[in-house]
Amino acid sequence: PITDLPARLKEIRQLHQVRLGQVLELLSRPLTVAEVSHRLFSEVHGYNVLLALEEAGAHVEYLYQRGMLGIANLEVIQNGGRLAPIRYQKV
Repeated sequence: PITDLPARLKEIRQLHQVRLGQVLELLSRPLTVAEVSHRLFSEVHGYNVLLALEEAGAHVEYLYQRGMLGIANLEVIQNGGRLAPIRYQKV
């Protein structure tokens, strides 16, 4: 049971701020969401792989929507590179 909801919410917000900072640091060079996930959570197994990927993707999307990340290989993708993975990078 959660006995102090305001404190727990503060902890969660702080953790996500730390993770956002880690993602920005990682994306000083172009990486895919899968690469970000692996660097954030390294050795996860089973269903936790999906959870880690979803969390990393959510952080990347959050930063991208706020203009803090760009797509490093956008030109390749726009020029028919449909099989090219999207690589995000800090702007």
